[in-house]
Formats: sequence, structure tokens, C-alpha cells
Amino acid sequence: MAHLIMADQNRSSSAASKRILERAYALKTPDEAKALYGDWAVSYDQHLEQGLNYIAPACIAQILVNVLADRTASILDIGCGTGLVGAYLVGHGYSAIDGLDFSAAMLNQARSKQIYQKLLPGDLNTVLDIPDQTYDAGISCGTFTHGHVKADALDEILRVLKPGACFACTIHREVWQSAGFGSKFTQLTASGVAELESMNEQPFYENAPDDGRFCVIRRL
Repeated sequence: MAHLIMADQNRSSSAASKRILERAYALKTPDEAKALYGDWAVSYDQHLEQGLNYIAPACIAQILVNVLADRTASILDIGCGTGLVGAYLVGHGYSAIDGLDFSAAMLNQARSKQIYQKLLPGDLNTVLDIPDQTYDAGISCGTFTHGHVKADALDEILRVLKPGACFACTIHREVWQSAGFGSKFTQLTASGVAELESMNEQPFYENAPDDGRFCVIRRL
């Protein structure tokens, strides 16, 4: 009987996780995104990691590991949410990580994990309150997706990275063209600001289609 109850609970949790993911993929505006993540913050980790087998944070952290040998490098986790990516980075030995997010509720959850040196409120649709050329590297998982920010946000991200810094990020395949990422990378390369060093198509969720583009951008 106990295993039947547990199976019912798992199915219920999975269904709830899928419903909230559908809500996330239906977002149209940043204001809708703020409302969603305010509601989702407390159960975010459980829904994504247990309900949906979210593997993207581990994958993008490993991609940064592959291009950033210095474990003392200063890293900005952009759209850090509850700290899923930050936890993996700490697991890989990085020690100087700051987190940035537009959701106060998400930042509160991240704060409880004690993995970031600083947690910064910030909206990529505006100018960040961070000096030029502050960080040795950047990372972002799940920020470039439905109803969040468009490709022009890369200008502000690159501004706060040092020359030669790498930025590892995920971009949902469905917004690659519609949010202007394809053309933005062409523009950045042509202007000598940055280059798209690598891009791999991988799933965000275990045993799912390749719905993400996992990129490394290098500031020149």
C-alpha cells in the first residue's frame, strides 16, 4: 500500500511540475515572469529537479568548467534563481560567485543556500548597477527563454565582463530567432565585441528533446 501511495504522490508532483512549466513557456512579458517566479520560488527546486529531471544547470556548469580553469575567478550567475547553477559551481570548486536575479523571492531562496558572495537584484532589460569589466566569467541557465529578455541583453552582460571573459549560457531553441539571438551573435562578431565560441544543442530535461542551445560566448 505504501508504494502505491508514493506512486500517486509522484504522479501528482510530476503533473504539478508540468503545469507550472507550461505556464512558464506561455509567458509573454517580463512582468508575467516576475509574477510566476514570485509564486514558484519556494517549490522551484522540487518541481524542476524532482518533478521534471532538470539537467540544464549541471550541464551548463560543466561547460563553464571546460573553459575556465581558474577556480578563484570571479563569476556572475545571471538569472541565478534559487541557486541551482551556483550549487554546481561550488561543487566544481569555484569560490567567488555572485548571483543576479530580478525576483526578490528567488534571491531569498538562493540566500538560504549560502553559496554566493553577493546576491544582486537586477533586471537585464535595464542597466545593471555593476561597474564595467567587473567579472572574469558569467553563466546563465534558463534566462533566455519565453517572456524573459531578448538578445540585446547580451550587450549589458558583456559590459560587466572583463576582456577575454567567457559567458556560458542556455538559450531556448524556440526564441533563438524570435528574440534575435542569431542576428545578435552575427552583429557582435562583426563589431569585434565578442564571438560565439561554441554551441551545442542539448535537452534541458532528462530524456527530453534537444530544446536548448548551450553556448559559450567570449568577450574580445
